[in-house]
Amino acid sequence: MALLWGRRPLRELPNDEENPVNEKPTPKFHLRRLSKSSAPVFEIAGALAPDACDRARDAVNACFDAGKTTDRGVSLPTQDVLVSSLPQRSQDEIRAALEASASRASDELPPEIRLEFSMARAFCIVYDAGGQKGLKKHTDGRKEGATLLLLLSTPGVDFEGGGTRFFPSVLEPSFDAKPAKGSTVVFPSDTLQHEGLPIKRGRRLLVCVFATKKKRAGGPRAAETTACECRPGPGCSVDASDVEDPCSRPPEPTSCADPCKSMDGAEVGASECACVVS
Repeated sequence: MALLWGRRPLRELPNDEENPVNEKPTPKFHLRRLSKSSAPVFEIAGALAPDACDRARDAVNACFDAGKTTDRGVSLPTQDVLVSSLPQRSQDEIRAALEASASRASDELPPEIRLEFSMARAFCIVYDAGGQKGLKKHTDGRKEGATLLLLLSTPGVDFEGGGTRFFPSVLEPSFDAKPAKGSTVVFPSDTLQHEGLPIKRGRRLLVCVFATKKKRAGGPRAAETTACECRPGPGCSVDASDVEDPCSRPPEPTSCADPCKSMDGAEVGASECACVVS
């Protein structure tokens, strides 16, 4: 039996071949393991309703077309729109979808552990056929945590191509995650190499947030802190040497050079852990 983040034995979950898509509609928040490899990668179906996806997609596109983007000052930048730049309704809907996804993924962890994240760090990656089409192989650099990717766009309509390719180990074949609109892909951040496959047409929008594993309230120990690789990119004002144990908790957003602006014109700072490029 494979382990999720090396902790708890997984239930045997059906893969694509064992669960043909033409049998029944996928239930909301249904969790499906995407590979029988050692890599615990899951898709959580229907986390965000189609109309909510469309609202968020249109708002992200408006920000992107107006140049309200940020690279978050990381070593492997993408073209990003901060979720905090979106209308409040979309922020709330995205928050609810990510919280439900994190809760569902936490079911695969030991009972005393849950996934937590800060919405201040949530951002939307924009893959654009006329600009950055994909992202080369890397790990996300947050130890003992998870990455959540929520797709806002409609495959085959808003874009062609794309997807996330995972590389479990040198002894195992790679596999691709191509989620449905409104579904969330969850995977361990620190060791699992992956890449953003290039799109061929249109624009592919993915909300991304990095979660950490925490002890549930009332557990035998205080909340478990998790470390990230504190390597702020160029332009970020945060200095790891200025903070006592800076990686023991999610840092507050900091002011970066050339910040993104919200829909009302207010500047929004962002700082994130740097990706580790293989």
